[in-house]
Amino acid sequence: MAIAAVWDFPGRTPEQYEEVFRLGGAPIHAQPNRLSHLCYRTPTGIRVVDVWRDEESFAAFGAVLGPAVTAAGLDAPPEIFPVQGFMAVDGIRNP
Repeated sequence: MAIAAVWDFPGRTPEQYEEVFRLGGAPIHAQPNRLSHLCYRTPTGIRVVDVWRDEESFAAFGAVLGPAVTAAGLDAPPEIFPVQGFMAVDGIRNP
């Protein structure tokens, strides 16, 4: 079952978010089971939302992501939610 991982980072900056990609390199990008990723500013900081094919894939990504987010100062754990539905740019709705 697909899951959404949601991180709230109050007091954190877009520059810290970008640092994760610099520190993590190619493995941060090469995640075929990640269906989508976005980051946006909130009134108090930033929020990141990932959608993954399953919780196991997301858990395995922790070994890649963990060191980079820690080094960038983004230390909040995600909340995990089951996905009811997901529609990509192709318009096909996946449960």
